[in-house]
Amino acid sequence: MKKSKFIALAMIVAFALSMGGCSLFNGKTTKKQEMIQIAESQKMKVAVENLLKKLDPKALTPEGKIKTYKISKSDLDYNPMGGLLVKVVINNDDRLVLSTTIQEDATTGKYEETYIGETEELSDLLEKD
Repeated sequence: MKKSKFIALAMIVAFALSMGGCSLFNGKTTKKQEMIQIAESQKMKVAVENLLKKLDPKALTPEGKIKTYKISKSDLDYNPMGGLLVKVVINNDDRLVLSTTIQEDATTGKYEETYIGETEELSDLLEKD
């Protein structure tokens, strides 16, 4: 009798642990989907394009040094201090990378960058005349 109770208890514990693991995995998936949804939003597009135009006034035009950009969805993460960490790949070149933290302004609701970091290659591109 004790052996069957032990087996039943072990099965219940194993089931509970597996369900807990599944919910943990689903939680990470949900957060990632939320970050992707934010990154694909119109407010994010406006924020990133405004940032690019600060770096290159002719960005996203034929005369600009920055022709195109893409937000790397696999590199999205929440900043522990607030906001979303975003990696922007410029001109489809993995060496031309801009890293930024985007936060929502509490009063206007607009997204704004709070931190900017760029690779040396991107810095060189922007400095060329």
